[in-house]
Amino acid sequence: MDIRRRLVLPVALVLIVSGCGTVPVTPLPSAHSTTPASATPSPSAPTASGAWLAVDLAQPSIVTVAPSLEPGYRCSPCHAPAVGQLFGVGPSPGGLIAVGVEQPPTQAIALSSTDGTHWIPVPGFSGATGTSAIAEASNGTRAVIVGLDRSGATAWASDGGAWTQAPRQADLMVPYAAGAMTSVTAFDDGFIAGGYRDDPLHARASAAVWRSSDGLAWNADGGSGIFGGGRIWGVVARAGTVVAVGTSGDPNYGPAAVWRWTEATGWQRGSIAPNAAGAMLAVAVTPSAFVAVGVNGHDHGALTWSSTDGLSWTAAPDQPAFHYARMPIRMQSVVAGPAGLVAGGWRSDAGNGSAVTWTSADGATWSGPVWEPSFSGAQVTGLAVSSGGLVAVGRTGYPDNNQASIWVSGAP
Repeated sequence: MDIRRRLVLPVALVLIVSGCGTVPVTPLPSAHSTTPASATPSPSAPTASGAWLAVDLAQPSIVTVAPSLEPGYRCSPCHAPAVGQLFGVGPSPGGLIAVGVEQPPTQAIALSSTDGTHWIPVPGFSGATGTSAIAEASNGTRAVIVGLDRSGATAWASDGGAWTQAPRQADLMVPYAAGAMTSVTAFDDGFIAGGYRDDPLHARASAAVWRSSDGLAWNADGGSGIFGGGRIWGVVARAGTVVAVGTSGDPNYGPAAVWRWTEATGWQRGSIAPNAAGAMLAVAVTPSAFVAVGVNGHDHGALTWSSTDGLSWTAAPDQPAFHYARMPIRMQSVVAGPAGLVAGGWRSDAGNGSAVTWTSADGATWSGPVWEPSFSGAQVTGLAVSSGGLVAVGRTGYPDNNQASIWVSGAP
């Protein structure tokens, strides 16, 4: 089942229990590098005031405690019976909400915080067996979480009270559960979600877009084959323009693809210069541009793209910040703050990979990748700006003991 992979090689978002521990469906590549490296920061780039610090999360013992074994049995190392990870984080009327999955059994999870530092399970939210929560958005009065269940795409919504899962409906159901909402944004007093609706029986893939006024009743958008062969990993909106980014062809490695919607034109396929090599995995919007982040066409470097209108895109020039010791490195999340952009992702290294972050004042020139001790064995798959600074979410403990993780840093 392919959820919001974001080139995790987490992504696969779905985890399986195997052998002595848990591993993502698509495993991270093996790593051999030993020394963390960071490019010299640009004087104009935004910087976080202080290191990224891991936050203590209230998690169930089934995720954090390895059970005792009967006499005569041994495990090395021993692991908790279940695993968890977070895929996205976003604003809500009451603060921030981070979303992800815990399994087995597979079950959507959601955590909330008023300050980015103290997190608790979202009151009233309960993910049914077979669900995963992938992204969250709010229009100021209502919060919406999107993801997947056993029938295809799904969503949950709340106006500050109880959470309700969207009822089964034709536009969300995908045969063989080969579909999901991977991203969502508030737009025009409602919500627009992006994702995919595949047909594995006939080996056909398709990106998908849905619209909703309340987060519960959804209508598929697009048509005319505009999304054929694609997959959407990120969606944003600004001033009447909606932009969705992702891939076309291989859902994980690209080539990159982008779509734009305006009321005057409807959905259009964007152009990418000098070529579409690579995969767009996330997108953010600044006052002057749309900026997408992802991986280059060789899967051994990060890559970013920018556009002023959402239709014509240009890849940033290759630069030291996009590489790490000739090993795979990927930007998988991005957020726009008051001083510029912050991206998060993963790099291969001597251990089991580590989370890293980057900063940029303009989306074209980047500083990083920055490694912190708290990032060891981790991956950043979502970023948000809070009143206290920056919040990153993801997981630590790969490959045998994944646990949902959250980090905080200073103001961007």
